[in-house]
Amino acid sequence: MEILWLAIVFYSIGLGLVLHFKPALMFNEDGAWKEFGYQRSPDRTMFPFWLFAVSWAFVSYAIAAAVTWTIPAFGVGAAAATAFYSQSDSSSDSEEEEATPVSVVVEKRGRGRPRKLEAVKPREGYYVVDPASEESGLRKYIYYGSNPPEEE
Repeated sequence: MEILWLAIVFYSIGLGLVLHFKPALMFNEDGAWKEFGYQRSPDRTMFPFWLFAVSWAFVSYAIAAAVTWTIPAFGVGAAAATAFYSQSDSSSDSEEEEATPVSVVVEKRGRGRPRKLEAVKPREGYYVVDPASEESGLRKYIYYGSNPPEEE
């Protein structure tokens, strides 16, 4: 969903700039749009505004997808990792930290290539997806905390 919102922002900025500057390739001297045509005429162009708008929609989506897949701050995985994995308290027992099974989490984001995230022990009182259960297709959750909630 972040890709779509970022693409809408890029698309709006691009259209706004073209409409503000009104390049001679797409607009007449009086500001009217040039018509599409291949004839050599001052009121015709091979690249009218409507063709720019359609092509810019594809280009802005491609740019947004590239930004989202390369910069982790825009990705979904960054928000999920921040919500579930945070620094543990320094006052907790060392035995409890050694028994923590979380070491490396592989994040899969759409068609992008999977990334490895270094995971730390979550704060107490959270459910976290068991990384071993991801392969079977059925997600299992592990509770991290001293007092697990009662099962119903």
